[in-house]
Amino acid sequence: MIAKDMIFINPTILRSLNKSKLRKKILFFLYKIHPQGVYLSELSRWVNSDPSNVLGCLKGMGTRYNGNYSLIEMGLVECIDEAGMKIYVITKYGKNIVEYLKDYDSIDRW
Repeated sequence: MIAKDMIFINPTILRSLNKSKLRKKILFFLYKIHPQGVYLSELSRWVNSDPSNVLGCLKGMGTRYNGNYSLIEMGLVECIDEAGMKIYVITKYGKNIVEYLKDYDSIDRW
């Protein structure tokens, strides 16, 4: 029997989040403040990281943060342009990933 609420979790996404504590921290913070979004500068303050590193996690940046594994490219976060200001918000798929990771972590601690 397959659960009705079962979602597909791309292993590449899990690997990407497990390889970068900052990506995971950003995603969990956006989950916590959902449905609100946040500006880059505010997000970088909340996760205690340089804005360029946070932007790299969100969009990709050269060789350090591969764009294919960025939170936006993987569909976990979206960028909304409001009057010329970019606001970052977690997507529904991003919320599902965080909930999966939270459930997985609670099972792992048994």
